[in-house]
Parts: sequence; structure tokens; C-alpha cells
Amino acid sequence: MKRPRVLHIITRLEPGGSSRNTVDSCAAQAEEFDVALLAGPHPGSKELLALLPPSVKYVEIPDLRREIAAGRDLRALLALRREIAAFRPDIVHTHTSKAGALGRLAAALYNCPSTKTAVVHTPHGHLLYGYYGKARSLVFRLAEMFLALFADRLVALTEGEKRESLAAGIGGAGNWAVVHSGVHLAPPAKKLTKADLGLPADCVTAGTIARLEPVKGVEYLVRAAARVRDSVPALRTVIIGGGALEGELKALAADLGIADRVLFTGFRGDAAAALGAVDIYVQPSLNEAMGRAPLEAQAMGIPAVVTEVCGLPETVRAGETGLCVRPADTDSLAAAVKVLAITPELRERMGTAAAKWALSSDENGEARFGPESMNRKLLALYRELLSRTR
Repeated sequence: MKRPRVLHIITRLEPGGSSRNTVDSCAAQAEEFDVALLAGPHPGSKELLALLPPSVKYVEIPDLRREIAAGRDLRALLALRREIAAFRPDIVHTHTSKAGALGRLAAALYNCPSTKTAVVHTPHGHLLYGYYGKARSLVFRLAEMFLALFADRLVALTEGEKRESLAAGIGGAGNWAVVHSGVHLAPPAKKLTKADLGLPADCVTAGTIARLEPVKGVEYLVRAAARVRDSVPALRTVIIGGGALEGELKALAADLGIADRVLFTGFRGDAAAALGAVDIYVQPSLNEAMGRAPLEAQAMGIPAVVTEVCGLPETVRAGETGLCVRPADTDSLAAAVKVLAITPELRERMGTAAAKWALSSDENGEARFGPESMNRKLLALYRELLSRTR
């Protein structure tokens, strides 16, 4: 019997949740389906491609890039259409914004004049706020409203992402499914200590793992650290990650008089291990579909402070495993960091509950946030779509 064919399309395979989820899905689905993966070029793709079984066909699309460029985007669209026609998939599953747009349009061209493949799109987070100004955000919203017409199913990572997307008029309630991001929560082989990072052993650390871009809200963590400088003199802030704002954030810390209390580690391949030196994990994002790092921190017994945006609150149990605060609110964030910093008993109690929560099992006995649970839900979605088309 002929095996169904699934074709995944993602903008690029870079370090991060959406790429790892896509590769994990390809690997899991290869047991039941013939699977192909299309992606644009990225220097870090080799590490992720090494996780694919040999049976998964990989094709790089040179013109598939994040940046908008009319001529290159048209070439990418036509290349995707050719690859879809050559592979003849039963399901096309697109991921992220750019590949989601071009991939869905390419699938629509392939399906014209008669439907040949079902289309699934996972945005891996929306662009409705937090990334751009109002005008550009409106353009993205209108584009997603239009592109939703070319997908049989839209997949949100959290109920929060689904709720906000529906409120923006993107798709209908019957189009959306919720499938969480699969997070590998195995503890690092070796946890770094405060001494490993050059920090005093008796300090209290509030840390984050983030790309240093505006949407991650790291500015508010730096400002919160300055706000509690006098009331919590033992506090040190650890910022793990690099990005365009690194220079500005260092300058901000200096202007606020806390340059000696904020450690910028830059990008680290052992970011999870560096969490061993963190007492309080902080995710101050302005927009976040789900948030892998707060789960990784909680799995290591670290209480988390997260902002109340999109699906981020679903990664913690507020008041039990961590605290939720208003986004872009220095006072709210400073108060949450302070109460955890000055109350070691609270940190310990929440940390114990956090590890139990992050590592808990779902109703099927699988890790609640693990890739196995994610892939089981995706396979069920695929089988439903295939049963309709046959």
C-alpha cells in the first residue's frame, strides 16, 4: 500500500524552537509517511539536519529568505511550486511567516484547478503586536487573514495564540487546532555554577535566555534590576544570548548605574547548562507564542517570572511555579523579581513545584510538553485530513 506523503516547508533551519519542532516532526512522521523538507539556506542548518533520518528528503531553496524582496520571493514561490509538484504530497505543512506565506500560495497554485493536497500551517507565533508598529502590524494581520483562506488547518502552539489569532479575524474557530511546541527537557549533562560565570557564590541571580531584539523585552529586565538595586543589593542579572540590541542594553545598564551587576554572556551553545547559575528565570517578552526557555528553567527547579502575553502564561502555574506580570511594566517585573530574590523559602517551594509541573505527564502518559506528545497530536490531525480526502 502506498504511504501518504507529507511535505514540510520552513523559512530556514536556525537554532530555535520552530526549526527543532519541524525537524522532530519530520523524524517522527517518517515511520508512517514519506516525508520531505524544504527550507531556505542558513549556516546553522547542518546541526539540525543531522537529526533527520536518511529517509527524509531535504531540499534547500536558495531564494527562500526571511527578508522581503519581490524578485527573490517570486523565484522562491515558483521553486516551491515545482518541488510540491515533483513530490506530489498528500499534505503540505508550512511553518513560520515567510515560508507560511509562500508555501501556502505555492500549494494553492498546485491545487489549481482541482485539489490535490491538504494544507496545514503552523505560524509558531503571530506578529499581531510586539514586533512592529501599528501600520506594519496591520499589514501582517491583513495578509494572514487572506492566507488563512489557503489552509485546511491552522495550528497554534497555545490556546492564547489561538484566541488572539481568532480575535484578529485570522481563520475560523473550526480551522484552528492547538498543538504545543515539543520541548526536550532532559537536564544538561553538566550545570554551570555562579563561579563558572564569574559571579559571587552568595549572590541571587535573575536570568533570561533571549535573542537581544525588542520583542524579547530584555530592556525591562535591565530596568527592573536597577529599580531593586538598593533593596536587593545581592541581586545579579544574567542575560544569556546575543543580538542587535546587545550594545544598547549594555549602555542602558551603564546609564542606570548597574553595569557591574548585569552579566551579558553573549550567545552560548550551552545556554541550558548556564541556567544552573540562575535562581530566578525571567521571560519579559512583549509577544511569545509559548516559550521554551521558561519550561527548561522550571524543569531544572527554577521558578519563572513571565509576562502575560499570548501563550506565555500557559507555561507556568501562576502563584505556584512562578509569577505572571504585565508586559513592558518595569514596576510589575521589579516587584516579582524582588519578592523571589528576598524570599529563599518561596523560591525553593516554587522551584520544587516548577520541576514537578514541567516534567509532568499528560492524559496519555507522555511528557506534557515533550515532542512525543506534540507529534502524536500532529499525526492525529494528519489522519483526520487524510480521511477526508480519500
